[in-house]
Amino acid sequence: MFSHLVCRGNQCQPNRPMVCGDTVITRDACWSIHTTIDPLVADSSNREWLLPPKSYRLQRDINCLDDDDRATRKRAIEKLTSETVGRRDQLSQDDLQDVFKAIIKPLLKRFSDPIEKCRQLSIKLTSSFLSKVKSFGDFLPYLIPCIRSRLATPEIVEPSEEIRLQLVKLLSNLCNLCTGDDLTVYLDDFVAIMQRCVVDPFPDAKKESCNCIIAYANLIPSEKFQLQSESLVKPLTVSLAHQHSKVRIACLKAIGITIKKGTISPLNDLLPSLAQRMLDHSPSVRSTLTEILADWMMNLLDRYSYFHKILPLLLTSHTDELPEIIELGKKLYDKAGEQYEKENEEELKDQLEFENPATSSSRPRLGCRVLVQRNFSKILPALLRDAADWTVISRVKSTALLHVLLIHAEDHVTQHIGNLLPGLYKACQDDEKVVADQAENCAKVVGKHVHPDIFVKLVLNAIKSASGGGGTAASASSLGSCLRVFAAMLTECDPEKLLPHLQTICSSLCNRDICLTEQLPCQIQLLHIVKAIIRNTGTNCKPYCKELFKILIYVLALQSNENLRNQIEETLPELAGCCEVDNKLQLYNLFMRDLLIELKADRDLWVNSSPERLVFECLLQSSGPVIGQMVDLAIPILISNLNPEKDPELRLKFFTLLSNLLVNANTTLNSEGKFISYIEGLIADAIITNCVWKAGRAPAAMRTAAMSCLWALLQSGLATYEQLTDILDEILTKVRSCIDDDNQSTRLVSCKVLHKLLQTCQEKLDGKTSAIRHTVANVKHLKRLDDNSNEIRTVVGKTWITYFSSFPLPYNQSLYNAHLKAIYNGLLIHLDDPYPKIQEIVLEILKHGGKLHPSLLKELVEEVHHKHRVRTYCDELVNYLQESIDKNS
Repeated sequence: MFSHLVCRGNQCQPNRPMVCGDTVITRDACWSIHTTIDPLVADSSNREWLLPPKSYRLQRDINCLDDDDRATRKRAIEKLTSETVGRRDQLSQDDLQDVFKAIIKPLLKRFSDPIEKCRQLSIKLTSSFLSKVKSFGDFLPYLIPCIRSRLATPEIVEPSEEIRLQLVKLLSNLCNLCTGDDLTVYLDDFVAIMQRCVVDPFPDAKKESCNCIIAYANLIPSEKFQLQSESLVKPLTVSLAHQHSKVRIACLKAIGITIKKGTISPLNDLLPSLAQRMLDHSPSVRSTLTEILADWMMNLLDRYSYFHKILPLLLTSHTDELPEIIELGKKLYDKAGEQYEKENEEELKDQLEFENPATSSSRPRLGCRVLVQRNFSKILPALLRDAADWTVISRVKSTALLHVLLIHAEDHVTQHIGNLLPGLYKACQDDEKVVADQAENCAKVVGKHVHPDIFVKLVLNAIKSASGGGGTAASASSLGSCLRVFAAMLTECDPEKLLPHLQTICSSLCNRDICLTEQLPCQIQLLHIVKAIIRNTGTNCKPYCKELFKILIYVLALQSNENLRNQIEETLPELAGCCEVDNKLQLYNLFMRDLLIELKADRDLWVNSSPERLVFECLLQSSGPVIGQMVDLAIPILISNLNPEKDPELRLKFFTLLSNLLVNANTTLNSEGKFISYIEGLIADAIITNCVWKAGRAPAAMRTAAMSCLWALLQSGLATYEQLTDILDEILTKVRSCIDDDNQSTRLVSCKVLHKLLQTCQEKLDGKTSAIRHTVANVKHLKRLDDNSNEIRTVVGKTWITYFSSFPLPYNQSLYNAHLKAIYNGLLIHLDDPYPKIQEIVLEILKHGGKLHPSLLKELVEEVHHKHRVRTYCDELVNYLQESIDKNS
């Protein structure tokens, strides 16, 4: 009936007549008209829509919130803001409460306004009202479902990131403003909203959602929060991998409070993600997680059941790359250990009373140690699996964590040694140096706390198995890793406890399958084992110095690394100190004979690749003058392996060794004067037998090596005329053969040998030894002046000079006239050689030879004088001979 009336809403003034449409009415009449027109307002149950008497002027703006025009809606919201929460003269809290109650429903409709600005202003106005009103019970039933409809849908309903953030902040403000009783009933709504907002694409929304979870979890009772807390863990876990470190930190904090205040059951599924965050590249993330883990250790309700899961993560902070995080982790874990001591004071009472104050600063506190010891069996299997993981970072962190756990476990690790050692062997084989080094550090801790009665037998069995003993296949990498673990354990082992096991250790390592290994990693670890024993036991290891010396010599012989050789040379004097002798040569004097006796036993079976050959060679080269006392053992081994039936490469190596020793014979083989008695047998059985001509490169090399060795022997001056008398014919036979050898080196050395023989025997040439002269005068030797090598021709020239010098004067010229004539004619040909140096040498030869029959030589020179291209040398020789003739006459 009042359809013709038009209300002007906020133009109605109290106690004044108004024109409402075309009719003049009072305000009360206008109000009654509204109630008649709008059944919702007329309904007494909806009287909250009516404005209080002081604020009737807002009614039109409230009505404009539903206007079709966007600008009108925006102006209405702005007007409502300026007239309520934005007034300079603030309304009372009761008035704001009444106004907010009246406008809450139309205002919440603007949360879904198609215009972003309207949504933003309406949310802002709502937040402002919430911060000023004193009671929230009338608004929450409308507000929270409205927010849920905007944020908790499977698909994103609110397209604006900033508005989603604004809505989440609105929820956070509610958590700060309301009581637990107010919000507990909306648990399902809150969880549904947070599940979606935590995975929101907008990073700021993620962070604010996490903050909201923290605030809500701290607000409502734990027994209520536990009902829905598990459903928050999965979306939080997803966001843990976000690229922004601040988001990851916020998620970690939210997870920390969710697990602490809610149910702990999701922790099992959460652990892998948390482990990844302990490796996070951001230090802030790692330190935050460390704090959360420590908080769980001390405050979780069911923490005792989950210590074995939390401990590895917390102790990983002890291995961090930043000292600050390491210090934080140690401080927090120490605090957790202190709490554990208090909670179990009765049980740990005796241990606490007998705790040594002197070591308390270097050891973790008792509570920390007991925590690890009681959970070690549950942690170790998974940790050893991670130590063999395919990712490098997992292996690095796992072995580092194992080291920390072993430090805390101390002697408790003894009962787990059977499972631990194989893991350490494998880790020591790792290609990453960091992993292998950390595994070695773990072995040092084990050696410090586990009794040798336990680990020595286990490790030696593993070494034997890896070396191929017991019928298993040998593995160099496995052997090296076992030796490395053993060396590390011996380094930190208690010397008093180790002494009873030294004999077993030394005898086992002297096994040829172990100490004769040619793998560099194994050799290095054998050296480290010897060093560990020497430095750990000192002079107490004197009864076992022979075995330790043997290991060092075997490694020295087989090593292929100069640095390793230097380390061994440095260790030998240390071993000498343990044996209470002055230097390493006295070590050789003590133990070398026994080693040579061992080597002599199977000398006939040696081939070029036999490690025993290298050991024998090392002993002879390294022992210096000591070998002179043991030629009775060394020479038979040399002769046996220079047998012509032996492998050519093997013989070549022994000839090289013998030549090197003969170069300094007075300080090696003959240092005691005993070698002289073996010279004849060595030449006859080892050198001459290898000079027999055979076709092929290998026999040619043998002839060269044999002749070189004979020359070195003659050059040393040890071979005298008396020693050579019985075998001189055999020597000359082989020398004559080798002088005409196809190999230039053989010819050269043979000429040097013949020259040296002449020098050795020239003063005692008799009928028996004059064969040397015949060898020189032999046509073959004269032909060597035609050799294509000027070096050989030079040596031959020197031989001729020595040859002529060996003749006694006066010489029977008539008897040897034809012989001398043949020699002179052969030499005169080379007086006209193309090379001036050879001409000068031949001139010198003829001057020496002319002393025997100067007139004959002068006559022969004059006969060929006109045939020479360069007659200067002929003239000089004639003048020299004429002077000699005149002098003799």
